[in-house]
Amino acid sequence: MAYTEKKFSIPSLDGISKESIDQHLALYAGYIKSFNAISAAMPEYAKDPEKNALALSELARRRSFEWDGMRLHELYFPQFEGGAQMPSAESALMKQLEKEYHKFEYFIPYFTMIANIRGPGWAMLYWDPEAKQFIAGFSEQQHQGHFVGLPVLLALDVWEHAYLLDYGASGRAKYIEAFFKNLNWSVIERRFESAQ
Repeated sequence: MAYTEKKFSIPSLDGISKESIDQHLALYAGYIKSFNAISAAMPEYAKDPEKNALALSELARRRSFEWDGMRLHELYFPQFEGGAQMPSAESALMKQLEKEYHKFEYFIPYFTMIANIRGPGWAMLYWDPEAKQFIAGFSEQQHQGHFVGLPVLLALDVWEHAYLLDYGASGRAKYIEAFFKNLNWSVIERRFESAQ
Protein backbone atom coordinates (compact mmCIF):
# COMPACT_ATOMS: atom_id res chain seq x y z
CA MET A 1 0.00 0.00 0.00
CA ALA A 2 1.31 3.44 -0.92
CA TYR A 3 0.73 6.26 1.57
CA THR A 4 -0.46 9.72 0.53
CA GLU A 5 0.00 13.08 2.19
CA LYS A 6 -2.64 14.28 4.56
CA LYS A 7 -3.90 17.83 4.10
CA PHE A 8 -3.89 20.28 6.98
CA SER A 9 -5.79 23.52 7.44
CA ILE A 10 -3.15 25.69 9.11
CA PRO A 11 -4.09 29.31 9.79
CA SER A 12 -1.70 32.24 9.76
CA LEU A 13 0.63 31.69 12.72
CA ASP A 14 2.22 34.19 15.08
CA GLY A 15 6.01 33.86 14.75
CA ILE A 16 6.01 30.94 12.30
CA SER A 17 5.85 32.14 8.70
CA LYS A 18 3.73 30.68 5.91
CA GLU A 19 6.92 30.05 3.92
CA SER A 20 8.37 28.07 6.81
CA ILE A 21 5.18 25.99 7.07
CA ASP A 22 5.10 25.45 3.29
CA GLN A 23 8.70 24.22 3.28
CA HIS A 24 7.96 22.04 6.30
CA LEU A 25 4.95 20.51 4.52
CA ALA A 26 7.16 19.77 1.50
CA LEU A 27 9.60 17.97 3.79
CA TYR A 28 6.70 15.95 5.20
CA ALA A 29 5.70 15.00 1.64
CA GLY A 30 9.29 13.86 1.09
CA TYR A 31 9.05 11.43 4.00
CA ILE A 32 6.00 9.83 2.42
CA LYS A 33 7.64 9.61 -1.00
CA SER A 34 10.78 8.05 0.49
CA PHE A 35 8.83 5.59 2.62
CA ASN A 36 6.83 4.46 -0.40
CA ALA A 37 9.97 4.10 -2.56
CA ILE A 38 11.80 2.07 0.09
CA SER A 39 8.76 -0.13 0.66
CA ALA A 40 8.48 -0.80 -3.07
CA ALA A 41 12.21 -1.66 -3.37
CA MET A 42 12.51 -4.04 -0.41
CA PRO A 43 10.71 -7.07 -1.92
CA GLU A 44 13.13 -7.12 -4.85
CA TYR A 45 16.16 -7.06 -2.55
CA ALA A 46 14.51 -9.70 -0.34
CA LYS A 47 14.62 -12.21 -3.21
CA ASP A 48 18.29 -12.73 -2.35
CA PRO A 49 18.65 -11.60 1.28
CA GLU A 50 22.14 -13.04 1.70
CA LYS A 51 23.53 -11.18 -1.29
CA ASN A 52 21.61 -8.00 -0.42
CA ALA A 53 22.06 -8.10 3.37
CA LEU A 54 23.78 -4.71 3.59
CA ALA A 55 21.28 -3.01 1.31
CA LEU A 56 18.33 -4.57 3.13
CA SER A 57 19.63 -3.56 6.55
CA GLU A 58 20.12 0.04 5.41
CA LEU A 59 16.69 0.10 3.76
CA ALA A 60 15.11 -1.25 6.96
CA ARG A 61 16.83 1.47 9.03
CA ARG A 62 15.85 4.19 6.58
CA ARG A 63 12.30 2.90 6.37
CA SER A 64 11.70 3.38 10.10
CA PHE A 65 13.23 6.87 9.90
CA GLU A 66 10.94 7.85 7.01
CA TRP A 67 7.90 6.27 8.71
CA ASP A 68 8.44 8.15 11.95
CA GLY A 69 9.06 11.39 10.03
CA MET A 70 5.75 10.88 8.26
CA ARG A 71 3.73 9.98 11.35
CA LEU A 72 5.25 12.58 13.69
CA HIS A 73 4.46 15.35 11.23
CA GLU A 74 0.90 14.02 11.06
CA LEU A 75 0.76 14.68 14.81
CA TYR A 76 2.57 18.04 14.55
CA PHE A 77 0.60 19.97 11.92
CA PRO A 78 -2.94 19.35 13.29
CA GLN A 79 -1.86 21.01 16.55
CA PHE A 80 -2.14 24.37 14.73
CA GLU A 81 -5.51 23.73 13.07
CA GLY A 82 -8.36 25.85 14.35
CA GLY A 83 -6.03 28.52 15.73
CA ALA A 84 -4.44 29.03 19.11
CA GLN A 85 -6.52 27.89 22.07
CA MET A 86 -5.60 27.40 25.69
CA PRO A 87 -6.70 24.22 27.46
CA SER A 88 -10.04 24.30 29.20
CA ALA A 89 -9.67 24.71 32.96
CA GLU A 90 -12.20 21.91 33.45
CA SER A 91 -10.72 19.45 30.97
CA ALA A 92 -9.35 16.07 32.02
CA LEU A 93 -6.04 17.10 30.45
CA MET A 94 -5.75 20.25 32.55
CA LYS A 95 -6.67 18.39 35.75
CA GLN A 96 -4.00 15.76 35.07
CA LEU A 97 -1.38 18.40 34.19
CA GLU A 98 -2.11 20.23 37.42
CA LYS A 99 -2.01 16.98 39.38
CA GLU A 100 1.44 16.10 38.03
CA TYR A 101 3.00 19.55 37.58
CA HIS A 102 1.06 21.42 40.32
CA LYS A 103 0.23 24.27 37.93
CA PHE A 104 -0.22 24.34 34.16
CA GLU A 105 2.31 27.21 34.10
CA TYR A 106 4.98 24.85 35.46
CA PHE A 107 4.53 22.34 32.66
CA ILE A 108 5.51 24.72 29.82
CA PRO A 109 9.04 25.53 31.12
CA TYR A 110 9.60 21.86 31.94
CA PHE A 111 8.63 20.75 28.45
CA THR A 112 10.57 23.65 26.91
CA MET A 113 13.70 22.46 28.72
CA ILE A 114 13.27 19.03 27.11
CA ALA A 115 12.69 20.63 23.69
CA ASN A 116 15.94 22.60 24.10
CA ILE A 117 18.09 19.47 24.47
CA ARG A 118 21.01 19.85 22.07
CA GLY A 119 20.67 18.04 18.78
CA PRO A 120 17.83 17.49 16.34
CA GLY A 121 14.74 15.58 17.29
CA TRP A 122 11.29 15.76 18.78
CA ALA A 123 10.05 16.70 22.24
CA MET A 124 6.94 14.68 23.03
CA LEU A 125 4.41 14.27 25.77
CA TYR A 126 3.12 10.72 26.07
CA TRP A 127 0.39 9.21 28.21
CA ASP A 128 1.05 5.98 30.06
CA PRO A 129 -2.41 4.44 30.58
CA GLU A 130 -1.02 1.74 32.88
CA ALA A 131 0.68 4.10 35.34
CA LYS A 132 -1.91 6.84 34.63
CA GLN A 133 0.76 9.49 34.18
CA PHE A 134 2.43 11.65 31.58
CA ILE A 135 5.91 10.91 30.31
CA ALA A 136 7.77 13.70 28.55
CA GLY A 137 10.70 12.66 26.40
CA PHE A 138 13.06 13.53 23.58
CA SER A 139 13.36 11.39 20.49
CA GLU A 140 16.64 12.06 18.75
CA GLN A 141 16.69 11.42 15.01
CA GLN A 142 12.89 10.76 15.28
CA HIS A 143 13.16 6.97 15.08
CA GLN A 144 15.06 6.52 18.34
CA GLY A 145 14.22 7.10 21.98
CA HIS A 146 10.47 6.53 21.83
CA PHE A 147 8.42 5.21 24.72
CA VAL A 148 7.16 2.30 22.66
CA GLY A 149 3.43 1.75 22.68
CA LEU A 150 2.51 4.96 24.49
CA PRO A 151 0.22 7.39 22.66
CA VAL A 152 1.76 10.75 21.78
CA LEU A 153 -0.34 13.66 23.01
CA LEU A 154 1.93 16.57 22.08
CA ALA A 155 4.62 16.52 19.39
CA LEU A 156 7.10 19.39 19.03
CA ASP A 157 9.48 19.21 16.08
CA VAL A 158 12.85 20.73 17.01
CA TRP A 159 14.80 19.81 13.91
CA GLU A 160 16.45 22.88 12.39
CA HIS A 161 14.07 22.85 9.42
CA ALA A 162 11.24 23.83 11.77
CA TYR A 163 12.81 27.17 12.76
CA LEU A 164 15.83 27.95 10.56
CA LEU A 165 13.97 30.14 8.07
CA ASP A 166 12.27 32.29 10.71
CA TYR A 167 14.88 32.38 13.46
CA GLY A 168 18.24 31.21 12.13
CA ALA A 169 20.42 28.40 13.41
CA SER A 170 20.40 29.62 17.02
CA GLY A 171 16.70 30.47 17.16
CA ARG A 172 15.26 27.29 18.64
CA ALA A 173 14.12 28.96 21.90
CA LYS A 174 12.18 31.67 20.03
CA TYR A 175 10.59 29.05 17.79
CA ILE A 176 9.49 26.96 20.82
CA GLU A 177 7.89 30.07 22.30
CA ALA A 178 6.07 30.67 19.00
CA PHE A 179 4.97 27.02 18.88
CA PHE A 180 3.25 27.32 22.26
CA LYS A 181 1.68 30.67 21.28
CA ASN A 182 0.01 28.96 18.31
CA LEU A 183 -0.84 25.61 19.88
CA ASN A 184 -4.48 24.55 19.84
CA TRP A 185 -4.72 22.73 23.14
CA SER A 186 -8.15 21.34 22.27
CA VAL A 187 -6.31 18.96 19.89
CA ILE A 188 -4.18 17.75 22.80
CA GLU A 189 -7.30 17.44 24.98
CA ARG A 190 -8.97 15.20 22.38
CA ARG A 191 -5.86 13.03 22.10
CA PHE A 192 -5.79 12.67 25.88
CA GLU A 193 -9.45 11.66 25.98
CA SER A 194 -8.82 9.05 23.26
CA ALA A 195 -5.81 7.67 25.16
CA GLN A 196 -7.83 6.96 28.33
